[in-house]
Amino acid sequence: MLLTIYDFDLTQICNSGQCFRWQQLDENTFLIPAFGRTLTVRQDGHRFDFSCGSTEFDAVWRSYFDLDTDYAAIKARIDPDDEYLCRSAQHGWGMRILRQDLWEILVSFIISQNNNIPRIRKNLASICTLSQGDFPSPELLAATAPDVFRSMGLGYRADYLCAAGEYARRDGALDALRTLSFAQAHQELRTIKGVGPKVADCVCLFGLHHVDAFPLDTHVKQILKAHYPGGFPFERYAGCAGILQQYMFYYDLEKNP
Repeated sequence: MLLTIYDFDLTQICNSGQCFRWQQLDENTFLIPAFGRTLTVRQDGHRFDFSCGSTEFDAVWRSYFDLDTDYAAIKARIDPDDEYLCRSAQHGWGMRILRQDLWEILVSFIISQNNNIPRIRKNLASICTLSQGDFPSPELLAATAPDVFRSMGLGYRADYLCAAGEYARRDGALDALRTLSFAQAHQELRTIKGVGPKVADCVCLFGLHHVDAFPLDTHVKQILKAHYPGGFPFERYAGCAGILQQYMFYYDLEKNP
């Protein structure tokens, strides 16, 4: 299925630190696993060729890529006097916050602690071997001995993965998270062993689509110190601060990998 879409770039999204199981098949083509499905997408400028029909696209992928959100309008809100944020949005013009599977995001960002993107991808590929390449269920992670995860190079995160599995296997636990406000979800996520403020923010932003979540990793802390010594203007950007954070994070990541 062919579509023309603006403010959307697969390479930028793939390399932005929000999704870790995409595979880049060639310069413009990506294999994207999500929700037990697999999609191949080829990009040529603003033209996209999706390997699915319109019914599946509208049911699954339109929401996944957040295509009903007007990212041009969000970028238009940026203060023209804020040179750093303007440069960041221009550099990451095709960034979108994906609406990903909550369970996969929880596991991914537990693994992300004190880690880098290539190694996160490797770690996730390793745990997917537990279920023949599919993303493992909460029940499977809960039942896996921590030493198995340690043998995969996950170190201290092994106990956290087991704890996340125990939490998510509880009947209705993940569905309940989806009903909570940003503040409530953040507080609830913090009850999971190994989930601190930054991981909770990442899960809220990338797994629950609370776009006011503003994860503070090393890159973002350095950005705020250098460019916003008086504090980031959260009030001006209520309702999209997390999206702007992703522009800044990606810009800094590209400059300082």
